[in-house]
Amino acid sequence: MESAQEERPGAHFRPRDPRAALLAAAVAVLASLVTVRDSRAMLIELAFVCIWHWVAGGRPRATLRALRRVVPFAIVIVLINALLVPGAALFTIAGRHIGSRDGLDDGIYFALRLAVMLMAVSAFLATASPESMARGAYDVWRRFSREAASRFALFVFLSMGLVPLVADEFERIRVAQSFRSGAFAGGLRRRADIARSWMVPLLVAAIHRSGEMAKTVELRRIRERIAHSIEAPRLRLPDMVLVAAALLIAYVTSA
Repeated sequence: MESAQEERPGAHFRPRDPRAALLAAAVAVLASLVTVRDSRAMLIELAFVCIWHWVAGGRPRATLRALRRVVPFAIVIVLINALLVPGAALFTIAGRHIGSRDGLDDGIYFALRLAVMLMAVSAFLATASPESMARGAYDVWRRFSREAASRFALFVFLSMGLVPLVADEFERIRVAQSFRSGAFAGGLRRRADIARSWMVPLLVAAIHRSGEMAKTVELRRIRERIAHSIEAPRLRLPDMVLVAAALLIAYVTSA
């Protein structure tokens, strides 16, 4: 049965097979860690994973939100490298050298690498549902061991299914705390205290939800039925184009 996401206009041009998405993400991450040597090539890798994220999700705003989450970490990486790595002075104030150009270049490179890895994982998660990821994991590992493949598929299904539950619980706790004058605002120390007050109920709720999910798995015997109750993913032309594009970009950026 086709998902609702494929019924939207242009959905037939989106990659949906989790096996192809996992391979493309692995290629992008490995290329950023091993073969890409300069910031310009890393920027090409980042452009590729951002375009993939946009095409897979079909919402440009979602891609921009994912990029904005990377910006604070990227700024910290750039500043640390620019200030601590020795090299030619970046600028001079009152005769004192502040920062280094080599450190700035290294910081930009490492920030782009972080962005590539995070956006590749985000694009992979935006490509397919937890059900299709579980079935894709089963199809990959069943050639080695069907029992291990069933366990791995169950792990993927439960871990991916728990993420939206925890996100909903976090939103509920955030709203409840805001009514108790616990809005996430103010100075850095106040925000740290508020975040700490959120973590305890969130952890308790996550443990409670995971316990309920474990009971459901055992009572309904999902472990034995999960691989056969989910329709197998189908490798389509957009999925093959995605893998080919990931390999091509990795080859071009390694030259």
